[in-house]
Amino acid sequence: MSATVSSPRWQIGLGRENGITFWAMILLEASFASYFIFLPLYVAQLGATPAQVGLIMGIWGSTRLLFLAPSGILVDRFPAMPLIVITRALGVLGLIIAAALPVWWLMPIPLLLTGAANIAFPAISSSIAGAATDGGRARAFTLLYTVAPAVATVAAPLLGGEAAELVGLRATMLIAAGFSALSIIAFSRLNPRPRHADGEAPATYREVLAYRPVRNLCLLLAITLLTLTLGTTLASNFLHEVHGLEYNRIGQLGSVAAVGSILLGLLFGRIKALGRPLTGIAISIGCTAGMFALLLFVGGLPLLTLAYLLRGGYMVAWSLFSAALGDVTPPRLYGRTFALGEFCGGVGMAVAPLLAGPLYAWRPTAPFAVALAFSLPLLVLLGTLARQASRAPATEVALAESAA
Repeated sequence: MSATVSSPRWQIGLGRENGITFWAMILLEASFASYFIFLPLYVAQLGATPAQVGLIMGIWGSTRLLFLAPSGILVDRFPAMPLIVITRALGVLGLIIAAALPVWWLMPIPLLLTGAANIAFPAISSSIAGAATDGGRARAFTLLYTVAPAVATVAAPLLGGEAAELVGLRATMLIAAGFSALSIIAFSRLNPRPRHADGEAPATYREVLAYRPVRNLCLLLAITLLTLTLGTTLASNFLHEVHGLEYNRIGQLGSVAAVGSILLGLLFGRIKALGRPLTGIAISIGCTAGMFALLLFVGGLPLLTLAYLLRGGYMVAWSLFSAALGDVTPPRLYGRTFALGEFCGGVGMAVAPLLAGPLYAWRPTAPFAVALAFSLPLLVLLGTLARQASRAPATEVALAESAA
């Protein structure tokens, strides 16, 4: 009997290692989704102005950068499982501290710890890429970085929203800490394995940067996350302060965004013509741009719901960049490549809130207008590259070379 037929259902055709990662990612994303949509509101509740909220969110992104450069070195030198477990435990501690803060300007302390927890993501990506087959890598990344998180995000914002309404916004941090602790238990079931063969020299960032397909994709990732994060960072504040939505209603809209991510992920998995990573990225950016347009021009709950359904494209675009990087990267460079990708994405996520805060203070709709203006040329560029890739006879390498 083949391995595919005999594998347990819980592995959903991904094999043992990526099957475990699938369930661990559901719990990990439940942690993130329980609090992140409410984090700007929590910072504001602690006394911060919109510009100060943007500053704190920018610090949140910057702490990712602080730890992502050394993360590639750690991924090359230590097995994935213990590295994931230890770093994610720091994130649990950071969330507990965040729940106890009395003022907004102390928030960088727990954010430093949650930033250190992001060291785990290059290790997770390397583990996924190494455990997946060449033909199944895009499916694995889509399921693990889009569908699994989206499944959790359907329920977690609802739970966070109800807790915030009944108990207070601090409760969202504690719920997140609980989910994160459960994800650590799941990740601990992974088999430790070395990052490179005995006697093989570790990769360097210079090698990765010299490899043009990876360099071009990382640049596109930074621009994409800068653009999309600019328009989404203060969306929750916009809904609460401009449209008067309660916390539980905002949580419900966060769940709607997760449904959008699931639908897009399943669509890309089922329709072969849409299965190439950059095709999916282009479509996902188009969906998120639709969110920005709706937030600019409408105010009724049905259209706000549609806007958040389209917001599901944000997470799909982000996850598909990992699949694209996995397709063009030699296995020996996985650790440094995924660390570089996380770093470049982190640059976009760190800079965007610093821009969104002052824009929102000037005019609440300004972040959406600027993000929409940036999205349109980016959409044209990625759409063009995706069409070139669909005509290429081989892999995404030809596409990435053409982006130079």
